[in-house]
Amino acid sequence: MNVRVYATLRPIVGGKEASLSVGAGDTFRQMLEEMLVRWPALERELFDSKGELRTNIHIFLNGRDVRYLGGLDMPIPENADVCIFPPVGGG
Repeated sequence: MNVRVYATLRPIVGGKEASLSVGAGDTFRQMLEEMLVRWPALERELFDSKGELRTNIHIFLNGRDVRYLGGLDMPIPENADVCIFPPVGGG
């Protein structure tokens, strides 16, 4: 599956999308674990010192934040459109 990443995450994964082996039926937590194995620098961007997903990181499934859909242990559905947004500032 492909996961679109934005802003400060793009230089870490080397582009706009991360191509992963996880897919439908796997969980969002498994998706993040695969990403951390491939791109260890993502850990400081995505997780706090307790190993929890930072509150300002948003993982969207079909335009909706997974925090409100079932969390990281929710299975990824077929044909999922997944995006990860870090905090973005500017003016």
